[in-house]
Amino acid sequence: MPVAPVALKTMSLPEFGEPTVMPLVARTTYEARIGALAARGSRFGFDAFVVYGDREHAANVAYLTGYDPRFEETLLVIVPGKQPKLLVGNEGWGYAEICDGPYERVLYQTFSLPAQPRDRSPALLDILADCGLKAGQRIGAIGWKPFGPGDAGFGETTLDLPSFIADTLRTLAGDKHTVVNAANLLMNPADGLRAINEADQLASFEFAATYSSQGLRNVLEGIEPGMTELQAARLMGINGYRNAATSCCRPASARPMVCQAPASTSSSAAIRSPWPMASTVRSMPVLVS
Repeated sequence: MPVAPVALKTMSLPEFGEPTVMPLVARTTYEARIGALAARGSRFGFDAFVVYGDREHAANVAYLTGYDPRFEETLLVIVPGKQPKLLVGNEGWGYAEICDGPYERVLYQTFSLPAQPRDRSPALLDILADCGLKAGQRIGAIGWKPFGPGDAGFGETTLDLPSFIADTLRTLAGDKHTVVNAANLLMNPADGLRAINEADQLASFEFAATYSSQGLRNVLEGIEPGMTELQAARLMGINGYRNAATSCCRPASARPMVCQAPASTSSSAAIRSPWPMASTVRSMPVLVS
């Protein structure tokens, strides 16, 4: 068969531009997500849900409310027929108001950092009871880790919440077997609610991905031998690296990382801690993500 001629050429990437307006997920979308969780939960025999979050495990609470706990722990309590309650600490109190999610804020100061005031919150047991949790309910506890058949020794009553929360829930329910790990309802890769993204969520993801990919391009176009890893990372120009006045707080779709492998190692060793930051870029391999 005939073969088309092949030529090797140097090409320049076109300028794709950056978005100027950050799309937001509508409050009605969060309300619909909470409603969908309650509806699915009822089919599995759940009477209520508690959804735990902290800085490293923020996604489930953020998915349901738009509030990403960046300072301290949080707990979202969902009882069908009642306004969802969001338990936050001192620093989360004002931030939860700004997020304006479909919840009522409840101050629980034990979620605050050590040495901060703890003089205005009742006991967790009393707060949860006031939210509508009570004995006889089957409560779905959602953290960040569902357990399956491959997790030997763990079953549906194994919770990944901090023990002071899990113990209180079991005390309130009156039977530890009625507080059940329900993370799969959100996180199961086949049919979990988070496996489906609405159009406004996709737009939000695309906005973040655009800035992240542009940051990578900035580094690839500007990196030079002799730069430190920190200098190369500043080229990303996202989240305040280049211009804090205009770039701060832009969302990113990946954790930024630039690190240089020692000259004596293979290219696969570029994936290593970037410290010390005085490491200089000599030549490839350099990992940028």
